[in-house]
Amino acid sequence: MVAETIEVGLDNLQSGRVAKAAGLTTGALYSRYENADEMLIALWQHRVCVPFLQHLRDVVGYVQGTLPLQHPVTRAVEKPTPLLRLGAEFLVVAQRNDTLSEVITPAIVATMDDLGLNDRTDPLAGAVIMVGASAGLGTIFRSFISSTNPGWGATLTSLRTAAARATPQQFTAPRGDIAPEPINTGNPVRDDLLTSAKRVVARVGFKNATVTRIARRAGFSTSAIYQLWPDKETMLDEAINAVLVLDYGQSSRAKFAALTDNRGDFGFTDSWYFGMMPARRARLDFRLECIIASRHRSATRSELQKFTRSADSILQSMFPKIPHAITAQITATEQALGYGFVALTKYSPQPQRLDYFSLMSALAKVARLA
Repeated sequence: MVAETIEVGLDNLQSGRVAKAAGLTTGALYSRYENADEMLIALWQHRVCVPFLQHLRDVVGYVQGTLPLQHPVTRAVEKPTPLLRLGAEFLVVAQRNDTLSEVITPAIVATMDDLGLNDRTDPLAGAVIMVGASAGLGTIFRSFISSTNPGWGATLTSLRTAAARATPQQFTAPRGDIAPEPINTGNPVRDDLLTSAKRVVARVGFKNATVTRIARRAGFSTSAIYQLWPDKETMLDEAINAVLVLDYGQSSRAKFAALTDNRGDFGFTDSWYFGMMPARRARLDFRLECIIASRHRSATRSELQKFTRSADSILQSMFPKIPHAITAQITATEQALGYGFVALTKYSPQPQRLDYFSLMSALAKVARLA
């Protein structure tokens, strides 16, 4: 099961291939596991859960300063192991699979509580825990796209330094729900279908998002899709680019406005609040689904890599005085933290009340951006 899911992903687990690789009959396999979901639960419980949750604890402990400065976790975030990648994939799949959720959700909630994140946690201390856990999870997600995360060991050390130096500061969090910019390709039918594709993938995953379901939700026949794209995958690849570039542009403008207002956090805080806004949830879930699909589909991975380059270019054009090496590291940092945070908000109590501003202000100073 480990070998099979590493190769093809959790959504594509096939009992026949597992049985053959293990030297068993399919019947022998089903005498142990009732269905594929039960196989996945066994995989989580016996092989993935312990190393994955320990990794999250180690990253949080490192950021909190309770682990040695030279701890191996600084290398683990740069090159996550295959089992860690499976753990991250489990968190996404569990959000749309009730059977898996019954096992995985309590494990993640209990781990976050053990780390000290609950409704009694000091807002700044809670932010350190949440940001550390987001780093641990998000660097795994990012490795699906980039294979490795060069320089992230140093970034983790910077987060550790910022956590040690952070002091509570006053900050008025954004109120309301800032809607993301709509997809606008110049073709209303294309826009509606891409928007529908985003919503369907966010709800059921990349594999289970059928052409029929996407077309029906948009109010069109399937022929409307095939008139614009040769297949579902090509349409979804376009949706990735349309959605992610729009959202990153909006986040970058918020960053520029924060810098104009002389906020000490370089606008890093806005990304955390964008990640909690209900209007953005479908897009954020869509992004996570595409990330785990990219582990097994090269075209999707290529589109996400293209977005990574676009995000770097957007930030560099907005802040031309900052050396490119620094803007590239900012982009890599925000991507990983954002990926992890979006997945963890569903498992963490009251993320809205945590003091991200004070921690991000300290990080901006460590990075010499403020």
